[in-house]
Amino acid sequence: MISSCNKVKIDKIVSVSENKRTFRIDNKSLLTINQVTIDGCYITSGLKCDYLFEIISQSIDKVFYVELKGKDIEHGVKQLEATVNYCKSEHKSIPKECYIVASRVPKSSTSSQKLKKEFKRKNGIQLFIDTKIKEVTV
Repeated sequence: MISSCNKVKIDKIVSVSENKRTFRIDNKSLLTINQVTIDGCYITSGLKCDYLFEIISQSIDKVFYVELKGKDIEHGVKQLEATVNYCKSEHKSIPKECYIVASRVPKSSTSSQKLKKEFKRKNGIQLFIDTKIKEVTV
């Protein structure tokens, strides 16, 4: 995915933050990571998540879709789904993961568990919901 919204990085830590919410990739293998700003750049109208990250070794190995959210988790899920559908042709057979980093989420609440299960059923993609900070290792 090449656009003016990309930042290609080969750093040990790649992170984005908004309003005290952070998504961080611990890039121990020093893989190439293509960070794409979605909201307001790659997609300018309709529902969309904040960022996506393409993890690249020889080709794109995995894609992370990320929404940094207040507390409206249901809206965050819709934003992620809309972005996944928008990028379907670019990421057709590539493994994907979706992340919502929210200000307040009861970790084991039944509502967030139902959202994760429904998201997996509808999209075939694992959804992770965390508060304040989420760190992923690649």
